[in-house]
Amino acid sequence: MSVTMPSNLQMLLGLYAYLLPLLLYVLWSTLALWDLGRREELSGAAVWIWALLIFALPFVAALGYLFFGGARLAPRVRLLALGGGGAYLVVLALGAFIGGIS
Repeated sequence: MSVTMPSNLQMLLGLYAYLLPLLLYVLWSTLALWDLGRREELSGAAVWIWALLIFALPFVAALGYLFFGGARLAPRVRLLALGGGGAYLVVLALGAFIGGIS
């Protein structure tokens, strides 16, 4: 049995696959909470419910609020937020293809 060291590209993809979900969580949750705090038409109970959902279901609730919850973000900002998820899928696919991520 021989053990081989991973290549630099495999190590980089593994690092991105580890850190990118954390960065996406911070980005999506921050955007959702920031927009939620700016909305004046929502009642206090609705704001609290959305905030608790964002913390309880990190990825699902933040994305649900940003794309279906009536967020008042510019379309360009929404596209950039969605692009982060697409970038993560590309990193995972590339890592699986090269063999750095299983």
